[in-house]
Amino acid sequence: MQNVAFIDETLDRNLTHTYHLSIQADLNGLSFCILDPVTNKYIVLFHYNFEEDLPLEDILLKIEEIIQSNDLLNKKKYKSSKLIWLSNKSLIIPEPVFSKENLKTHFEFNHKLDDLDEIHYRRLQYIDVYCVYSIPNLIANLLTKYFPGIRFYNQQHIFLDAVLNKSLSEKIKIDVFVRNNYVDIAITEGHKLLLLNSYRTKGDADISYFVLMLFEQFNLNGEINELVFSGDITRNSIAYANLQKYIKHIKFDILPEDFTYSYTFNKIPHHMFSNLFRLTKCE
Repeated sequence: MQNVAFIDETLDRNLTHTYHLSIQADLNGLSFCILDPVTNKYIVLFHYNFEEDLPLEDILLKIEEIIQSNDLLNKKKYKSSKLIWLSNKSLIIPEPVFSKENLKTHFEFNHKLDDLDEIHYRRLQYIDVYCVYSIPNLIANLLTKYFPGIRFYNQQHIFLDAVLNKSLSEKIKIDVFVRNNYVDIAITEGHKLLLLNSYRTKGDADISYFVLMLFEQFNLNGEINELVFSGDITRNSIAYANLQKYIKHIKFDILPEDFTYSYTFNKIPHHMFSNLFRLTKCE
């Protein structure tokens, strides 16, 4: 996706201390949006792409350069600030077996924990589980330096809470969050979670494969059951075209209806940033 910068004319740079700042980032890019709580309206959206395969040290320099060069980030105080660190290094632990003392053991059973990784955890709102995830210590320290008190999240937390909150139909449904080299897939039946998993991908063929594999494993019907995409996928993608051959009801995620949005955001596919716009409501 190309870099974007949308600013509503209602923005007052002297009132940032009354606004809520939401950021999402990974090794491929950084986005941020700003909510005016008085009008309950999102008034700013920025997105920056990074070059592929940059080492973490270069990503740190990129992020700091963005913060220092953007007058909405540099030396600004916000009422609250939160970050989604986009990564497939996360796991869900049911509340009855959750233990702070065993977090590292549980995490390393599923993922490699790098020397400078921090382990974080948060309880989800709509299901009795904890999301446990890692963030590079250098990233956490950099963001805390510029935004003291910033709270950290993983996208699986935001994704799953949203999926369960908006599940109105009792039919089984598949939601897919797409990122550069992985997908998060949730299968729900009403408010009941049947599956949540992250799959590594190398391209559109892998996305199609995992979705169709799960349709088959759960005996889903391409004429009945719904597929909802969010993240880095468009109607022009090969995966979308391939899946249309087998699945009749394919939709793209919509923005949370709890807020209003600047008209300037209409120039971009909303589903690419739907998780970011949900971050403000997360506990």
